[in-house]
Amino acid sequence: MKLEFVSKEIIKPTSPNHPQTLSLSFFDQFLPSTYVSAIFFYDEQANQEDIIVQRLKSSLSQTLSLFYPLAGQIKDGVTVHCHDQGALFTEARADIFLSDFLRNPSDADLVHEFIVSPDHADPETWPLLHVKVIFFKDRGFAVAVSVSHKICDAASLSTFVCSWTNASKGYADTVNPEFPGPDFYPPADISLEFPPLLVRKTKCKTKRFVFGSLVIEKLKNRASSGNLVPQVTRIESITALLLRCMTKAGHSKAGKVTEFAITQTMNLRTRVSSSFLPHKAIGNFFFLPLLKESSESKMEIEETVSKLQKTKEELNQLIRNDPDDAKSSVEAKERIASAMLSSLHEVSPETETYAVSSWCRMSFYEADFGWGKPVWVAPGSVDKTQVVLMDAKDREGVEAWVTLPETDMVEFERDDELLVYATLSPSVLI
Repeated sequence: MKLEFVSKEIIKPTSPNHPQTLSLSFFDQFLPSTYVSAIFFYDEQANQEDIIVQRLKSSLSQTLSLFYPLAGQIKDGVTVHCHDQGALFTEARADIFLSDFLRNPSDADLVHEFIVSPDHADPETWPLLHVKVIFFKDRGFAVAVSVSHKICDAASLSTFVCSWTNASKGYADTVNPEFPGPDFYPPADISLEFPPLLVRKTKCKTKRFVFGSLVIEKLKNRASSGNLVPQVTRIESITALLLRCMTKAGHSKAGKVTEFAITQTMNLRTRVSSSFLPHKAIGNFFFLPLLKESSESKMEIEETVSKLQKTKEELNQLIRNDPDDAKSSVEAKERIASAMLSSLHEVSPETETYAVSSWCRMSFYEADFGWGKPVWVAPGSVDKTQVVLMDAKDREGVEAWVTLPETDMVEFERDDELLVYATLSPSVLI
């Protein structure tokens, strides 16, 4: 596949009436300098490229008035200057048919062609938001949205896209985003040093594995077959299987580390009241528990699910507060921040970390700009995080985008235990 770049334009907010600065929270400061990205594919057949582009640009400008930090610029790694520097909007054409691409969309190298080119964007400074619209030969098109991880997590990206699609269809926006990051995770002393989170130094490969709804039920039954976990979710069971197979692949060779860590990101918004943290809060509001394991551990699925469930119970204890007592809420936020700092301190460059992030049950498949819902949605943020879980097109199955060192991926993708439940490289049917 080749992309022909047609145009680039800076899109600025329609209204300058907003705060001029936003401090990054301590968690924002130490997140890797990368983009959180998603690509939305549409099978629109109308020959209206100019109309599509113009509507996307004008509605993006409106949306940036609400999400004003995304049109700003980060200075000194601690503050967003919200002076309407704008977002980057790129238009391109692909030399293939969308239908051909979707026959085998599991090659992450091809999917990444739709994401920001590093020589044109810097997620740590500017642009903090880059949109790329790609038209296929059969008039299908894709919208790739990339937001700096210093400003947004996956839930924030989903909220932004929801607001943008509403504006594109001419609806009054009811999102009313808030940016409470500095209050929730107060900025840290910049003299503190933490190693970059989840950064791989070796050459990696990303591949897509699909879990159908029927095999997910079998996997859940396996994970809950004993007495440890009588109830298990599809995400817990898939996460435990992937971690088991990933660690087997990574530790199958002599000379590997004797200790490693596993983690599963937890969205705080869905676990607390809106008075504690607004459900439409924009920022990095997830909790990152860290579990240390020995390389001799067999990572039995039932035991791993039990440990993951225990971390959720521990988080529930941390966030427990009286919504009518301001002091209680402050203390709960301090407990969460302290626990996050402890986890960060435990991560060192020598610590091999296996991370899973779930984007399931978010509203990505509702992203209708006025030409119908997407026929497929793919994450573009799998180069730093090792696993991103997405809803499959039928909303019942799960797609797992797995990133591993190339030598580990060779072992992982032929793991018989994995292939009992997961399918590699199935097509996406329109």
